[in-house]
Amino acid sequence: METHKTLFKSLEKAEKHFEAGEIKLAQKIVSEVSRTMKAEGKVSNKLRHRFNFMSAQSRYFNEISSFATNPKRNEIIEAIERLISKPLENPKKQANEIHSLQTRWQLLDQTSKPASRDQWTSFKELTDKAWEPCAHYYEELKLIKISNAKQREKIIESLNQYTSEHSGKWPELIDMSKYLNKTFQSWQKYAPVLDEDFAKLKSKFQIARKPINDAIKDQENKNYKIKESLIEKVKLINDIDNQICIQKYKKIKREYQETGPCGKKNEPLLWKKLNEAADKFFAEEKTLAKNELALIVDLSNELKKDNCKLNEIKNQIKDINKTRKSPEFKNLQKEIKALEKKQLSMMLDKKLEAYQNILNNLKKEEAQNQVIHKDILKVLESPLYNGDEDALLESVIKIELIAQIEPPKSNQALKQKLALEMLQNKFSGSSISSNGIKDLLIQFINNLQSKKTNENENKLWKRVNKALVKVVDQLP
Repeated sequence: METHKTLFKSLEKAEKHFEAGEIKLAQKIVSEVSRTMKAEGKVSNKLRHRFNFMSAQSRYFNEISSFATNPKRNEIIEAIERLISKPLENPKKQANEIHSLQTRWQLLDQTSKPASRDQWTSFKELTDKAWEPCAHYYEELKLIKISNAKQREKIIESLNQYTSEHSGKWPELIDMSKYLNKTFQSWQKYAPVLDEDFAKLKSKFQIARKPINDAIKDQENKNYKIKESLIEKVKLINDIDNQICIQKYKKIKREYQETGPCGKKNEPLLWKKLNEAADKFFAEEKTLAKNELALIVDLSNELKKDNCKLNEIKNQIKDINKTRKSPEFKNLQKEIKALEKKQLSMMLDKKLEAYQNILNNLKKEEAQNQVIHKDILKVLESPLYNGDEDALLESVIKIELIAQIEPPKSNQALKQKLALEMLQNKFSGSSISSNGIKDLLIQFINNLQSKKTNENENKLWKRVNKALVKVVDQLP
């Protein structure tokens, strides 16, 4: 009776699991009750009816499960068949896809009614066939892994030989580091290896490298002590003349830099200590540099004023020494050059305007213009008024030739004659200069007919003005 009560409770528990959707758990309990009832032999009709009801429920859920999972299993089988008919180009991807499908099949077995024997046999045969392209790949891969292991053994042998040859007197630190890096790159090249070889080879490789690494660390420690002693020397520098202190520091710094490395972690720390020890020497230099930068700002602001004295500013920058390579100084130089160019342009414009107004000056009672050359001003005060039209035209064409302006077609014959004449003069050493232009302008003024210029003379002067634009920097 006691057993019957326990079985009733188990069936009630199974029913609750069915109601909660915990089908597998409920079916397990029903199966356990079935085994117990068979062992008991005779059971009450009430228990039998209860069991039959729960057993029917279990079968019902099995049917539902089969209804839901069989299409999914068919999908997996179809996917396997596609892999057989059209294998993936990459065998590794093919293998991964097969493993993925096998996992899906197992999950279905775990969450629903297991596949039938025929279903499982069919699936197994198909996966075996789909695996055939992968089998060759993994066989070749295995051979490669075995070959890589042999190459790694050779690298280990070379490391041991290196230690045997150099342990009496180790090479320079840098040479040993290069050797280790080279062997490590070779080691990385010969990968992968078989899983059973990996750990063993790794251990042997580390053991073979250790004596060389120890030798490197030993040299790094020696270098560390040397660099520390040099930093202490910097701290002891205490000359009255700061420049002498800086020179002594630079000498020690060169010795520091010529000392070999002392480890990646130590290098930045020691370098920082070295610079900190020397900061006191450069405090004055920094102050001077700061003052110079302030001066540069002031001079830059001064340049922007309309009445700035450019020459005074140029004299002041001669005293700047500490910051001549700074962006601020370079910008100041650019600003000075720009202002010089602007002033030169303004000066040339003023000169050009003055020369282009020569005829206007002629008509004044007193021709005075400080920009125009004194010889021309003298002629303007008392022109000869020769009235020679040929001489006028010759002076105009010569000025045009200097300015590289093509005269009118009507003057071509005269132009060729005058061009040849000017060329001969050039080869004889009497080239056209500002004095030449001055003489041509004087020739033009003296060969006018009168103070009241006629139409032809005005036309010729327009041609001269056009040419003067081209030769303004050559005007006297």
